[in-house]
Amino acid sequence: MIRKTIYLLLALFLAAGNGSVAFAEEAPAPSNSPTGTEIIKKSRELIYQIGDQKNKVTLHLIEKDGSKKKIEASRFWKNYRAEGGLDSKMLLITDFPPDSRGISFLIWDYSQENKTDDLWLYLPALRMVRRISAQDQNDAFLGSDLTFGDMGQRRLDEDEHKLLREEGYLGTQTYVVESVPREKESIYSKKISWISKDNWTVLKTDYYDRNGKLLKRQTIEWQTLNNFNVWKKTEVTNIQNGHRTIFEVSDLHVNGGLQDEDFTERSLKTGIRK
Repeated sequence: MIRKTIYLLLALFLAAGNGSVAFAEEAPAPSNSPTGTEIIKKSRELIYQIGDQKNKVTLHLIEKDGSKKKIEASRFWKNYRAEGGLDSKMLLITDFPPDSRGISFLIWDYSQENKTDDLWLYLPALRMVRRISAQDQNDAFLGSDLTFGDMGQRRLDEDEHKLLREEGYLGTQTYVVESVPREKESIYSKKISWISKDNWTVLKTDYYDRNGKLLKRQTIEWQTLNNFNVWKKTEVTNIQNGHRTIFEVSDLHVNGGLQDEDFTERSLKTGIRK
């Protein structure tokens, strides 16, 4: 049931909207444009400029009929910059609703090729830590419209990236990049991302199902904190069933000095007392 998905809640984490979007006229990519791989690499480097971060995450789960559910969680994330084969570690602890309080997820995200992430789930009612299999990364994260796998950073070599064109999106000039997963078991046939030419932030991502049909759309609002670009809000809309999720990030702190011991099985059970 988990994996990088939480990040972003992190950075967590996630999302998309149905609203109308104004596009400028599409233009083919000039011959001197960066490659799709170079653009995706630049966009991912934004997160890894930060040493660590902690924040609150609020999820609003909205059904097609308008009914809503709210989930609140605390998220802690530490950047390892490939040291020891680790990209990052992330701990997410559910604070609300009361019957879910204390449910926690711990993710060790590896940079090594072909090495599967380590994922754990703690259920306080059972006082049990459960190891999560890699196959469960396709499950919905806390009932949202993102999977655990969506929440994290895929390695560049896990997808083939192609620059499709350059165009305007909400007043910003963007690169439009198609990413096709190399693994046959992926639940997506491709993703298409709109990435700002000014600061490399990802503004929108469309996810396509295995049949090549648009499945869901994610949009992201960014904020600047201590000269770093970080998530503020993300919306994800499932185009096929009408369900929608809004992720809001608040109480964000960066480079606070989180330690290795903050991301262990013990902290999964007790939380981080800082």
